[in-house]
Amino acid sequence: MTSESIVKKFENYSNFNPVKNEFKYPFDVRYNVVLGCPRSGTTFLMNSLKALPYSECVSGRLSPIAIPHIVNFSLPSNIYQCLFNSLEFSAQGFLSSVEKERFIHISKWLTNCISTKELIEGLFRKRKIESLIYKEPFLSLAPEYVYNALPNCRIIHIYRDGRDSADSLSRTYKTLIDENLMHLCTSPMFLARKYDHRYIPWWVEEGREEKFLACTPYVRAIWMWKEMVRRCHDFFSRPDIVASGRVMLLRYEDLVNEPLKYGELVVKHFGFSSMNNRLRKKFKLAKTSSIAIHQKYHDSQEIKLAEKIAKAELELYGYL
Repeated sequence: MTSESIVKKFENYSNFNPVKNEFKYPFDVRYNVVLGCPRSGTTFLMNSLKALPYSECVSGRLSPIAIPHIVNFSLPSNIYQCLFNSLEFSAQGFLSSVEKERFIHISKWLTNCISTKELIEGLFRKRKIESLIYKEPFLSLAPEYVYNALPNCRIIHIYRDGRDSADSLSRTYKTLIDENLMHLCTSPMFLARKYDHRYIPWWVEEGREEKFLACTPYVRAIWMWKEMVRRCHDFFSRPDIVASGRVMLLRYEDLVNEPLKYGELVVKHFGFSSMNNRLRKKFKLAKTSSIAIHQKYHDSQEIKLAEKIAKAELELYGYL
């Protein structure tokens, strides 16, 4: 595709400036991000936040899932900057398209996510979006990327007992089973190194290939969890990041045990004054039944091995 055709393609967006080759959204948008290892409560949190007024929640679609893997490797500065710029560019393109979609507003109203006032504004294409909430669990592998790519974004890092996350990943989603180690088409495996007839994810340390392959999918899943929470901890605990006030740590078990209390904290962190009734109803759907679920499906030896692999991180987050 030529540069002229790219510009022509984006001229379909009323907010695209073909001279500067950039989107210019007609008002300031607050960027907010939810990240956490898959199966840590990110989906429940996003489903609840859909009821925020004049906001849009989007999961995954703004950025290729491969990018959090790629940015962990040494890249030329211009390539890294290109990836940075692309995230906000995609976000503004998404907002420009959503603003015009009447069906989206009807759907949001029918699911009790927006008020009748917002619905009417949306139907007449006058609803102005003030906040974008973006979720991509694999950004946990590169928290510094999203922190720097979206100017002044505010982040929620939700974390859960790694033994429970690993249970859901392996038992429900079949993550890191042997069959999926034989190709590079699954979320944890976009970048990997060949080892015998299988691939080893890049986040497994050199020299530990045999140990990783000898583990059950459950233990491999907690291996991925420990890599994600460790990267988040190392970045979010930096004094300058803490001082920015842009990052809130949220324990999944606290959220589902006291959803209104912690829901209120999340809403305020994202720049809203308080929860409305629609938000309260969404947060009240929280369930505690999945806490300590790993004890039901895994024997003591498998759990012990998982705890050995992720001992430091489980202790760091207060689970051991």
